Amino acid sequence: ESQDSKIICEKNCINNTTFFNNYADRNINLNSFIKQKETFKQNNPNSYHLNGPANLDLLYFCCHLVLAKEILETGVADGWSSITFLIYLENIQNKGKLTSVDMPYLDKPYDYKCGKIIPREFKNHWLLLVKPDSLALKDLKKESKKYDLVHYDSDKSIKGRQESYPKLWELLNNGGILISDDISDNMSFFNFCEKIKKKPMVIKYKNKFQGVIVK
Repeated sequence: ESQDSKIICEKNCINNTTFFNNYADRNINLNSFIKQKETFKQNNPNSYHLNGPANLDLLYFCCHLVLAKEILETGVADGWSSITFLIYLENIQNKGKLTSVDMPYLDKPYDYKCGKIIPREFKNHWLLLVKPDSLALKDLKKESKKYDLVHYDSDKSIKGRQESYPKLWELLNNGGILISDDISDNMSFFNFCEKIKKKPMVIKYKNKFQGVIVK
């Protein structure tokens, strides 16, 4: 499946610049975020270079694209995507909340520092659910809450994706965006897009692929 997915990704991908230019009329400025991101990189060089954070500029841009107030992410690790979302919320005067779902590393159950790069002053608008995706998403569904942007960066297995994508899609507001990392690992993302009859945008960043769907 990885080979099939990579072929589809390479054939259909665009880069960040092309994606951003598609929405040039929105006048979304990344300069402030890029400066803030550089500060965090300088303060956490080992984490940034060793853990390979996601396509942060894309995440920040998409938040502005849908004027996100409620954001949901699965997969936190050191917290690079999380701090991106929290910086966005700070830049819009903290008018929203980030809900993150993650579990301790199996090889370090007693040394779990999820979101360790996130300063205390950014945590007022952050809810961390330390649960498996299946349980956390079930709980969130009971709250009847909807999200403007969802970022999937947790279980990359076929089974994990097949179970989570439909639940995340249900939690997403109409007009909201779902972003999935590492979509070339298997065909799950493209199979899901076909099932919901949506054409995804594929963005290539540092030889990895992200999928974007607008609901």
